[in-house]
Amino acid sequence: MNHDASPAVLASAPGSRRRRPRRPVRAGRCLAVLLAVAATGGLPTSVARAAPLLPTFRADTDRDGLITADDDARKDEWSRERGALMLPNVDDDQERCPTAGSDGSRLSDDSLAACNDAADDVVNGKDDLADLAPVRLGAEPRLAAGSSATVAADPAARDHVRIFAERGGRMVALAPDDRLTTRELRQGVRLGVEARDFVRDPERWDGFADLVLRVDGAGGTVEDRVRLKVAPLVFEHDLMPVRHLLTADHTTEPAEVERGRPYDPSAQPEPVNPGEAAFRRDLRRGLDRAGLPAPLFNYPTGGDVWMQDLFKSAYASVPAPGGREHHVGVVVRSADVMPGTATREFPLRDASRSAFPLLRGSGTGVVQQYDPQRVGADDNQYYGSFSSTGNFGTLPPYRLRGHDYPVGRVLYGGNGAEESPDPSFVRMLAAQGYQRPIALDTAWLGVGHIDEFLSFVPARNARGWAAVVADPDLGRKLLSALAEDGRGDEPLVRGVPAQDTEEPGLTVAGALRKDSLSRGTEIARRGIDAALRTLHDRAGLTERDIVRVPALFNELELPAGYPRQGVVANYLPAAANGVSTGTGVYLAPRQHAPEAGGADVFEQAVEKALEGTGTRVAWVEDWEYAHSLGTVGGEVHCATNTVRGLTGTRPWWTERSGTAARPTGGGPS
Repeated sequence: MNHDASPAVLASAPGSRRRRPRRPVRAGRCLAVLLAVAATGGLPTSVARAAPLLPTFRADTDRDGLITADDDARKDEWSRERGALMLPNVDDDQERCPTAGSDGSRLSDDSLAACNDAADDVVNGKDDLADLAPVRLGAEPRLAAGSSATVAADPAARDHVRIFAERGGRMVALAPDDRLTTRELRQGVRLGVEARDFVRDPERWDGFADLVLRVDGAGGTVEDRVRLKVAPLVFEHDLMPVRHLLTADHTTEPAEVERGRPYDPSAQPEPVNPGEAAFRRDLRRGLDRAGLPAPLFNYPTGGDVWMQDLFKSAYASVPAPGGREHHVGVVVRSADVMPGTATREFPLRDASRSAFPLLRGSGTGVVQQYDPQRVGADDNQYYGSFSSTGNFGTLPPYRLRGHDYPVGRVLYGGNGAEESPDPSFVRMLAAQGYQRPIALDTAWLGVGHIDEFLSFVPARNARGWAAVVADPDLGRKLLSALAEDGRGDEPLVRGVPAQDTEEPGLTVAGALRKDSLSRGTEIARRGIDAALRTLHDRAGLTERDIVRVPALFNELELPAGYPRQGVVANYLPAAANGVSTGTGVYLAPRQHAPEAGGADVFEQAVEKALEGTGTRVAWVEDWEYAHSLGTVGGEVHCATNTVRGLTGTRPWWTERSGTAARPTGGGPS
């Protein structure tokens, strides 16, 4: 494959925008031509045979999934509009990564995470080959005998990428000083490039790699360059259809599956926790209503109910032919360093380790990011929950003031002080350069997670989605209407045995008089209003884009001296803490509020509010299984997790906005 241009000699520093390639000048030949012109007054009547062309790079610079002559222009530059991409090769296509030692001992968290396809220098089968970014050296049959070449990444990127070349019918890793022969260069060389990781910290690596071709021959050395950038980590969002709904298997310990115990996640375990059978039953009914027949995906936790706090589902993608994307799924472990149990070897939540034997494999990797200095820190007991992945979500795709966010933006709860997630985790998300994180202050919540008051559903509006937002004033308004209707003496909590409620005998009228509920309403109102102001500023969210659902927040009574005071939790199950299936059904916790006209007044309000979006509600019983568990409990979203389908995703590289590497909103700016 002959290229139209000769190789470029480039002197720009890595990381800068490149000048257009310049044709190398051979001074001896040009001088001979000039002398002939001077001597004869014109050009020579016979022209010497054309000099051999030299090989040059081609990569998918125009992002159409193909390598053609259209890729030649500005191939040594990279911008949001143009430039070649490479995948972080973090999956395990041949499932070769161990999950336990040869003697059955548990591997450390860091050892588990260290193994993936990029951890070795071989191509692990055809699926792994498909994950390599294709780069071509065009065939140059007239290349001078004795010529040879090297292909290497620039020094700043050399430890972060690996280059393969097809030699002898197979792809082999190229070392920086490995030489391509004259024969190989004359025939053309097929190359493949993998990134060995995502960008974690842009001060260590910014994600760019300049491949440098140096061709040595009788005429000296010439260079050509092509620039690639690693694809970012992209969080899934709630408009994407659920492929797997995961719930905890309390009968199996993570260590059992790590050591190779056969495990079928579609085989439903015997319910062992109070309320678990009803929870599973209603999830199944909701999925059926949503047209999602896949069985519940069971995940061994050894007793940890809070599935959402274990990991977040994400992906990376690059262009494929026909306007498609080639994806690799990524499971991002929670950075939650557990108080009291974290050690240097096992710092993170134990139940999240099951992601390695259960989810890592062909097309899916598992990654983790945390600050090891947090292990043993006293403040993990008070603030560690902010690092749970239940405190992270994704604002669905939107446009605002000429900026297009085709894969949305990451949301997380934090105030930039102690009540914030692991800084190294947030730094990694911001370093992706896309889905720029927005922080919402959640310090007013007992657990501190954004899913306690906010979620998203598809909607029949201009935006295509709506925010489901807890409204404490609406909750009190509904209770006040009951009291005004002469029903103040009715129990606040309906359908739950009195002994299973926080305050048996509390009535509607009593709830309206209860100081902690009144203060909880005020605290929650201020916190939610502040979050909505941030979303208005950052995403243009208006009241037309909000579905308000009733909520009842209670100020927690905490011991004197506890560093977090004036925080609240949902007294009744939080309707905003649900799961959008992406197919028009919303899995929401049963409300157990008083009835009017034979129907739960909170459930009626939720259904009416969501009706305008085209969303149907599937009610899930979670009072005993999740809501009443522990100090503050949780709901359907907290007790499940999702892996969503990647068909139909919008290319992240079509995002158009100002470049920003740091989060915006209530956190660090």
